[in-house]
Amino acid sequence: MSEDLQARMQRILDAFVAQGIVGASAAVMAGGGAPVTAVAGLADRARGVPVSPSHLFKNGSCTKTFVAATLLRQARAGKVRLDDPAARWFPDLPKGDRIRVRDLINHRSGLPEFEFDMPMTPGLQWTPQAIIDLAFRARPQDEPHRVASYSNTGYVLAGMVIEAATGDSLAGQIRREVLQPLGLSDSFCAAGEPFPEDRLARGHYHRPPPATGAALSLEQGGEMWAMDGILPYSDELQDSTELFPFSGAYAAGDMVSTPRDMALFLDGLFGGRLFEAEWLTQMADDRWPAGFPGTRMRESGAGLFLSAYAGRQTLGHQGSIPGYVSLMQHHRDSGISAALLTNTGAGNRLSFRASGLHETFDQILEAALA
Repeated sequence: MSEDLQARMQRILDAFVAQGIVGASAAVMAGGGAPVTAVAGLADRARGVPVSPSHLFKNGSCTKTFVAATLLRQARAGKVRLDDPAARWFPDLPKGDRIRVRDLINHRSGLPEFEFDMPMTPGLQWTPQAIIDLAFRARPQDEPHRVASYSNTGYVLAGMVIEAATGDSLAGQIRREVLQPLGLSDSFCAAGEPFPEDRLARGHYHRPPPATGAALSLEQGGEMWAMDGILPYSDELQDSTELFPFSGAYAAGDMVSTPRDMALFLDGLFGGRLFEAEWLTQMADDRWPAGFPGTRMRESGAGLFLSAYAGRQTLGHQGSIPGYVSLMQHHRDSGISAALLTNTGAGNRLSFRASGLHETFDQILEAALA
């Protein structure tokens, strides 16, 4: 890693922002070396505040990898058994006798989804149980183990298992089991602990008028979140920082981080600093085929997806929450870990503001591998 890499990353991020992204922050590291960082654009468009390396971004579903690692740390300590039925922890959970604890984090539970139906009521505080109740009201439940189907609901239940098994908050356990062992001082579980809110980059959301009156599926570019009555249609970017409550995301996506911390996290995870190889194998190598619109995720593990960047197979996660998109990946052959965070998003997963970071990440990884 060199100063030359930093200069190349800077050019890549400058070009990314020039295409309509408000702000971006990236970090790359390899094998325990020092992270190389670059930033571009604005953390707050209204006030003209530039992005700095210390700015925090909502990392959305990248939170799931931290939660999965925390759950496996509990399993390693004997506090949780991954092959136990979920009914052990949730006696009233429908089909809970056929859903294993590990299914909560590998997207094979068949549980109904809540994300697209969550009302974005300002100031509303969600409990994990209220989220689960919403999921079962909003969508039908599928059969466990039929397919890998993305499940935020499974991660909410996984967070509840961690709390029940330890008598501690999810935020407290992620800090104790992952953040502190790896020395990550710029990551916070915002639903369960205070964080420096003045360092949070403002989120900017694109919600243009739909091109057709017909309701579109997510695959066709339909809107991910329930925005009617919350944000009007507009070709202009709108501030969405406060829309999706941290308590509504909980274990499925409540964390805020810097890309430096996220690269350090992956480096520590794959470097064996959280647990032995047998536990990492359960996260990374027990995978099922999966595919989601606007993503590169092709096989689902437990908190890790197999994807393809810069023509190479990588393992990691991506996240999206109104006004923010995040991506973190590890390339095993080279030992390179990288993360890219933006404060611009869209409800249409096919929009450049929602998925344009993939091509930018290709360029960053290619520069790191050069």
